[in-house]
Amino acid sequence: KYSMLFGLHFAGTGWWFADAFLQNMDGNNPSINTLGLLTFLIATSLISLILANIAFQQLPNHGETILKTTIVFSTAAALVVGTIGAVQGQNLFLTVCGFVAFVGCGVYMNAAWSRLSFTSVNLSVAVAAVRNNMGLVTASLGIAAVGFAWLFVAVIAGVNAYQNYGRWTLAYALFSYCWTHQVLTNVLTVATSGIIGRWFVIGEETPSLTTGLKETLTRARTYSFGSICFGSLFLGIVQIIQGINNFAWSKRVPLLPSILDKILTATKTIIDDVSEWSYVYVGLYGYSYTNAAKHVTTLFHNKGVDSIVKYQLASNAMLMVNATVGLLTGYCGHVFGTFEEHIDWSSGLGLGSSGDEFFVGFLVGFHMSSILLSVVSAAINTLVVCFQESPEEFRTNHPDLSLMMESAWKMKMDETISEI
Repeated sequence: KYSMLFGLHFAGTGWWFADAFLQNMDGNNPSINTLGLLTFLIATSLISLILANIAFQQLPNHGETILKTTIVFSTAAALVVGTIGAVQGQNLFLTVCGFVAFVGCGVYMNAAWSRLSFTSVNLSVAVAAVRNNMGLVTASLGIAAVGFAWLFVAVIAGVNAYQNYGRWTLAYALFSYCWTHQVLTNVLTVATSGIIGRWFVIGEETPSLTTGLKETLTRARTYSFGSICFGSLFLGIVQIIQGINNFAWSKRVPLLPSILDKILTATKTIIDDVSEWSYVYVGLYGYSYTNAAKHVTTLFHNKGVDSIVKYQLASNAMLMVNATVGLLTGYCGHVFGTFEEHIDWSSGLGLGSSGDEFFVGFLVGFHMSSILLSVVSAAINTLVVCFQESPEEFRTNHPDLSLMMESAWKMKMDETISEI
């Protein structure tokens, strides 16, 4: 039913796009320059792909430095964006987004800074696994191409709805963007989990792994698609609430933890079925999303690593990298918006503010980067699950990588025990 719901929401966005296209054909909506918008999206997409590729190449050797840099940069940039918006007083939405992002980045920095060394080891092993399965990079580029086409449709639909139906449509446009983005990313996540799991067991890349990639992609787009739509709809919301709640309890913030606990208790049925780790079992064994959540929760509980995995190391670390790519791409979009009045070119947005070009540029950069780098975060989660299930197989098939993981996890387990 969630795949049907996703299809209905997709049809709504498609209707707005078709409406804008017909108005353009009739000359009734000249403010949307389709060719200019396409140029803008291509330019910002290429910039984000270049930045994401640089991050992918440098993560194995400079993982901890990159993570620290992206956290500091994202936090500072979010504060700058919010401050500029407040000083100019012309874009309340950008101001609110900037300050909310600043608070979120600050919370994450406080919680994760001491764990970045451990996270960087897992990142290095995951990138090595992906490099041994370069078909995943090809698959990510294919999904990114679909994502680019979706961005083109979504931006035109969103601008058309905003101009013709009012500001309230922005909320729906953002919801549509986020849900579709998550679905595309998680299709790739499930496929990555399937192929990394096979590589974990088989060893180095073989023809069976190439065949396996086609099989896992097909399963992700068909049999598992409903599970992906369900997880994509609820996971982000649950993670945000749980993250704020954990931070509030650790800092003894008055009142807030009690409120969030009540929200989490009231939605316990959904929360128990929602986990980023579920996608691993969906990709490995073809479980439904809810069954996968129960199995992976049981695994972590039996292995005694609940307190480590609850910090969502992969997703939060890559979120900062993707946010940095998005901010840098957004700045390029801002430059395009600033100079478009002086050159024979247009971003095609027709929204009247370079702040809007920054926001759309940020969405493009974040969207493309998170799709491409989702293979890394998915590889981390898959390796963690497989490592907890069968460390002996990892030691046999990939002794060097296994040694890195074993050392990092032993040290982290010792630290966790000493903190109790």
